[in-house]
Amino acid sequence: MSIEKLIRKEIIPLKPYAPGQTIADVQKKYKLLEVFNLSTNESVLEPSSKVRDALKKELTTINQYPDGGSLELRKEIAQKYKVSSDMVIVTNGGDELLYLLTGCFISSGDEVILGEYGFSTYEIASTMYGAKIIKIPLKKGFLDLPTIARQTNAKTKMIFLCNPYNPDGTIFTQQELEKFLENISDKIIIVMDEAYIDFVESKDFPNSINLIKEKNNPIVSLRTFSKIGGIAGLRIGFGIAQPEFVNCLRKVQQPYSVNRLAQTAARACINDNDYRDQLLQNNREGKDYLYKELTALNLFYHQTQTNFIFADTQKDADMVCEKLAEKGIIVRSGKVWGKDTFIRVTIGTETQNKIFIKALTDILQENI
Repeated sequence: MSIEKLIRKEIIPLKPYAPGQTIADVQKKYKLLEVFNLSTNESVLEPSSKVRDALKKELTTINQYPDGGSLELRKEIAQKYKVSSDMVIVTNGGDELLYLLTGCFISSGDEVILGEYGFSTYEIASTMYGAKIIKIPLKKGFLDLPTIARQTNAKTKMIFLCNPYNPDGTIFTQQELEKFLENISDKIIIVMDEAYIDFVESKDFPNSINLIKEKNNPIVSLRTFSKIGGIAGLRIGFGIAQPEFVNCLRKVQQPYSVNRLAQTAARACINDNDYRDQLLQNNREGKDYLYKELTALNLFYHQTQTNFIFADTQKDADMVCEKLAEKGIIVRSGKVWGKDTFIRVTIGTETQNKIFIKALTDILQENI
């Protein structure tokens, strides 16, 4: 008997998450010595010395289970964000939080609303539990909150709001979110995916934590240490919500899902303002440089509130990505989101940005 005949019907149409090429993949394929990855929006700086030192000390304890409730880290997160520790849940990356949310709250027949071509895990995690997925087109690259509100009904259980939006890098404002919530039932769970919040410079960005405290709507804010903390390889994120909400999520969280080293690294980086400032300064300078150079190439791009830029190359995106990879530069093709000529590029170091622009300029000037 084929194993596929034993699979639950909800799983059959799903496709595995497709990660981008790794540095090792590209080095081997093109026989290159130097390759850099601008496709996955990781920190482009090495982990801070505080994180490295803390991890070295913790290595002698990895024969022991981690703190199953991440108690000390939750206390530090609570202090930083001025909430109580029972409003914090620490997870194995933001992805685990998404699966906890759907596993805890989604039943067959529920409807889940999200923006078009959003993070694929929203759809995968929801479909696993039998949800009907409603995708709302973006409006000129922005999440269309009024249309999302109009699409809600008695079957709507959860709405995913990615802010800033990936891959466009756009945001909705505090005023837009408050107006949106006025039209949303307090029986609908609002998931605020704020993985890139640390890079936001706009003064109009929503204060989700205040809304969690003030509104009747069940809202959860998803955050991560992967980007701003420079520890994507350790997989650690967290959610902030009302205590009752967090208690529900912890009922379905696997024991010891967040390992000792991840917790140690997160505690080391959470208040490492020197590393944070250095990374944000690099991002601001790199963003300004890439804006200038992409404009000179007459390419459209969205003004970004993140550490990446989504740009229209006006050529086949897969081809552009392949030619960049041949030159040792990995970026993300927009075809994964149905944008056939767009690429998403992480804002790199000064040297990386200059190499990327030189390579992209050469490719665009080719007669192809």
